[in-house]
Amino acid sequence: MLRIFTSLFIALGLALPLTACAEDGHAPYAAGTHYQVLDNPVPVADPTKVEVREFFSYTCPHCFETEVLVSEWKATAPADVNFVQTHVTFLRNAEPLARAFYIADAKGMLDKTHQPLFDAIHKHREPLFTVPALANFYRKYGLDPKEFNELYASFGVSTKVRQADALSRDYGITGVPSFAVNGKYLILRSNLKNNLETFKVIDYLVAKERKTLGQ
Repeated sequence: MLRIFTSLFIALGLALPLTACAEDGHAPYAAGTHYQVLDNPVPVADPTKVEVREFFSYTCPHCFETEVLVSEWKATAPADVNFVQTHVTFLRNAEPLARAFYIADAKGMLDKTHQPLFDAIHKHREPLFTVPALANFYRKYGLDPKEFNELYASFGVSTKVRQADALSRDYGITGVPSFAVNGKYLILRSNLKNNLETFKVIDYLVAKERKTLGQ
């Protein structure tokens, strides 16, 4: 019955549902085409969960466009998935914003400041690329500029920035947004049709890793 169903879809030129592909023994997405298997797996933040990591930058217009889908996906992600964001520093003007991101994370402010900071840069064209400008932005959300300046150069924030740089190198990240699953797979976004398919590949790999972890 499944073969008849599959043949009908092929004859009509329709895309096969993922469940049909899986049941027929064919993976809907392939290594080397839709995702890359890393030669050297990268340690994850929480080994008890399946990690999905996004590499991004507030300066990146594509990251801004993708953020809506990221937020929607996060809202429905299973409890056994750990979503982590890493702000890269290799883009122009990115390091001050990376430090601002890790300051907001340390202060538990990301829920309040993450999207507004994206909006300020890409919708309102605010030049938030310097320490004084960022300190003034975060002042609106209750963070005193003096404390912002202290945290900006702090050991904790500097360590987070160095870790972000190291992760970018370990994953071979050359552009953003980029997504990785469980320290093993890097999504090949350039080979996908659109951003929605990116998250379908992520879901496929999460399910694949869930089986590996026996969850």
